[in-house]
Amino acid sequence: MVSKIYSGVAIGIQGMVICVEADISPGLPTMNLVGYLSSSVKEAGDRVRTALRNTGFSIPPRRITISLSPADLRKDGSFFDLPIALAILLSMQVIPVELDISKYLIIGELGLGGQVLPVSGLLPVVDFAREEGYQGVIIPAENVAEACLVSGIEVIGVSSLAELLTLIDGERKPVDLMRGRRLTKLQSPFAMDKVKVDLADIHGQLALKQSVIIAAAGFHNIYMTGAAGSGKSMIAKCIPGILPALSYEEKLCLTKIYSVAGLFKSQNGMVEERPFRHPHSSVTETALLGGGGIPLPGEISLADHGVLFLDEFPEFKRKVIESLRQPMEDGRVTIARVRASYDFPARFMLVAASNLCPCGYFPDRSRCHCSDREVYEYQNRISHPIMDRIDIKIHVKPVSISELFLPNDGITSQQAREIVAMARHRQAYRYRNESFKLNAHMPQGKINQYIPLTSMQKDFLKEKIESKDISARAYFRSLRLARSVADVRDHEEVRDEDLEFALKLKN
Repeated sequence: MVSKIYSGVAIGIQGMVICVEADISPGLPTMNLVGYLSSSVKEAGDRVRTALRNTGFSIPPRRITISLSPADLRKDGSFFDLPIALAILLSMQVIPVELDISKYLIIGELGLGGQVLPVSGLLPVVDFAREEGYQGVIIPAENVAEACLVSGIEVIGVSSLAELLTLIDGERKPVDLMRGRRLTKLQSPFAMDKVKVDLADIHGQLALKQSVIIAAAGFHNIYMTGAAGSGKSMIAKCIPGILPALSYEEKLCLTKIYSVAGLFKSQNGMVEERPFRHPHSSVTETALLGGGGIPLPGEISLADHGVLFLDEFPEFKRKVIESLRQPMEDGRVTIARVRASYDFPARFMLVAASNLCPCGYFPDRSRCHCSDREVYEYQNRISHPIMDRIDIKIHVKPVSISELFLPNDGITSQQAREIVAMARHRQAYRYRNESFKLNAHMPQGKINQYIPLTSMQKDFLKEKIESKDISARAYFRSLRLARSVADVRDHEEVRDEDLEFALKLKN
């Protein structure tokens, strides 16, 4: 007879239902798995056969066909071991036919002894099951804490195939032991760097701190240039500390990304802190954007709703830098394959930093021995399209010796966080009826509505465009930046000085 079990898989950070069908018919004793499968799924036949035998079930010497549909979608991973085993048992009539388990999505890897092992990328599938109206999910016990982050759906965790069959037989009720348990923060050392730098630790650099606060308020990209040791990297590490706390939607989205990336194993709770990703300049295009045979999220997606810090920006391969164009514009990255496209969020705040020459000492000619040509080429490695997508460009001057020995009474991260929170509150109220919430994400079609300009401001900007000081893209980005400057300064409308300051920061 033909039996049917429903499972699921993550496509990007979206879930999808996979139908697992089994048929036992007369013929040579064999087990065939079909449905555009990777080698890891094809190997499930041997794992399932052994797990069933060690659980006490003898598979009849007949022809067994397992089909995973849709057939045109490539399946990878170990999600389907448990549903395959149940489909076979259902066809063997070990499980009563009248028992309806079609209201559950069943996911899990099987060990040879019948243990149900945890899988990665489970959270998007559970969220999808809730949206599609499934009653619940049956998953590995070690994944229960992760699945319980999604409310409104029954979660049943099992540690072995025998335990699941006991639940199905009704000998005991499926109790979710993790429900109601207080979940803790994600502690994976691979999830994000721990950043504990305060703005108060940085002497001087008042203009740079002011620029960083404006960038954080509107979530604008920022590029810092200056001599080595002037504080660029240190202040970049302060930025997560002045950003507001994540909303529930942002936490859930980030947790899905880390789940799919395999960084959520054996952990409890959501991602609570804004990411700070700091890849080395040797990072590949695939590692930055994401990819692989079955694409996984890259650094720009792991930095979603947080900071992507690219230190020594010109040292990155040109192809890698240019690959940031579309994600910086759209806030998403789409990785296309022949049979499917994988879409990952990438709404990150780019923070880039570089020296002014290869040795890092320019313009101090007493120590810098780079030729004028080397300095020019180094400073122009970043293409105009990338620079056009960066809202704030600031030159960082070295801190003087006298400033280093003065008491540091500048702004602290706590004070900066309060300014950013005030600016974010203004934006949240202003865009309360919109799909976007931040100035940097304002669609071009909404700019005239939310940033009305006076005739003098329009004439001023027209003069800038005609003199080719700014491009059309830079014009709209400057307006969004001016809106953030006004919010930080607690101005209801964008004033002349806000616009002029924004153009100064942009260029």
